[in-house]
Amino acid sequence: MSNSESPQFIGHVIAGLWRDPALMLKSGTVSVAAALAREYGIADVDGYRPVPLSAGDFARD
Repeated sequence: MSNSESPQFIGHVIAGLWRDPALMLKSGTVSVAAALAREYGIADVDGYRPVPLSAGDFARD
């Protein structure tokens, strides 16, 4: 839970995505909210900046 995000964080990322003039270049792609937040300079309500994770971060042995 140390890398969790608030619902407000997700809302801010969605608003940032909506304002992005290059939005259509992201159409049809998979986006990670924490990665978009870094791109747009968005932090969570407490100032925390979640680390973007990918499926590779959860690889099984």
